Amino acid sequence: MEDNRIRKIWEISILGLVAILVFVYVFLITPPEKFPQNSIFTVQEGIGLDQLANQLETKDIIRSPLWFRIFAISVGGERGMKAGDYYLSDKENVFTLAWRIARAEHDIETVKITIPEGFTNKQISDLFDERFLKFDHREFLFLAQQGYLFPDTYFIEVGATASSILKLFKNNFELKTAKLDKEIKVSGHSLDEIINMAAIIESEIRTDKDRKIVSGILWKRLKIGMALQVDSAPETYKTKGLPQIPVSNPGLESIIAAIHPTSSSYLYFLTDKKGNAYYAKTFDEHQTNRELYLNK
Repeated sequence: MEDNRIRKIWEISILGLVAILVFVYVFLITPPEKFPQNSIFTVQEGIGLDQLANQLETKDIIRSPLWFRIFAISVGGERGMKAGDYYLSDKENVFTLAWRIARAEHDIETVKITIPEGFTNKQISDLFDERFLKFDHREFLFLAQQGYLFPDTYFIEVGATASSILKLFKNNFELKTAKLDKEIKVSGHSLDEIINMAAIIESEIRTDKDRKIVSGILWKRLKIGMALQVDSAPETYKTKGLPQIPVSNPGLESIIAAIHPTSSSYLYFLTDKKGNAYYAKTFDEHQTNRELYLNK
């Protein structure tokens, strides 16, 4: 009888312990039902462990702030949580989250973004789709300085903001054009003028040789007080001078062409549907070229 009683006590104790462990695991350690999958959580610099745990609970990332603090202290210490963005691709339990934040395992996905030469700010903004969770298109278009978003291939974190991406573009522009500073000064034009002209060249012409010839034509038009009259900037048919802002974001070859124009006797140019360029010295010759090449 005594053995049976002891055995029952053990069975009840074990069942009770199992029930407690199941409760702890299911209701305290496992992720909440509303866990925000495919989102990014930011651990702010200098945040306290208690505040961090409460934020995680508020955002339905963890169930129990207490168990998060316990695990966080065990794997990283009271002040061991690392600041930064953390990508939450799938549901994760409280221990995994504490482990990741203690070891700065951000798991931030990067996306390859290629900006072609001649893209406008709007076209660049459209490259950032729903994968970029913090990207604000309005902010990007408001802050972006057209002409200075350097065409290149970038690997960008999905958690990047519009302002951080623009900073990346600006740094790359400065890096790629730094070697041209002396040449720009010698050209007699400001950087803004060079970029403005390069944007037109990028939008109008395909080959490096033709870019430099067209550069010479357009600078000549400005010098003699003639309107630029280029299709990429319609306002240049009515007003003289460069457009108020660059029409696109030019690549390095177009920038170089704007700095080093080829001198010629031509004053007019046009391109056919295949991108071939044709030049003329007089307006009559230009009209003949239009009739010969634009309708093909």
